Amino acid sequence: MVNNKKSKVKKEKQLPIVRTREERSQEVKKIITTLSELQLSVEYKPIHELYNIMNEYISRGERVIVNIPFPEIKKNIEGILSVNVKEEVWLRLNNI
Repeated sequence: MVNNKKSKVKKEKQLPIVRTREERSQEVKKIITTLSELQLSVEYKPIHELYNIMNEYISRGERVIVNIPFPEIKKNIEGILSVNVKEEVWLRLNNI
């Protein structure tokens, strides 16, 4: 009797490529320039909270999911501050 099963080659799992502290700070600088273009400063409490979250993201190097209500302009700040290089870092102002 012939065995017709193909032998499977096990793939080694690759470890995720992690952003360095400098790369995380560059991503945050992009977000800060966009916020300044939108004229959203630290005077707003949700923006101040976002700055604190981004500061922790740079120092700790952990993935952060952002969801901050922004009632002054009737929007939410949503996004992901990712540590993995393959995952995009993004934020958006979403309507409530």
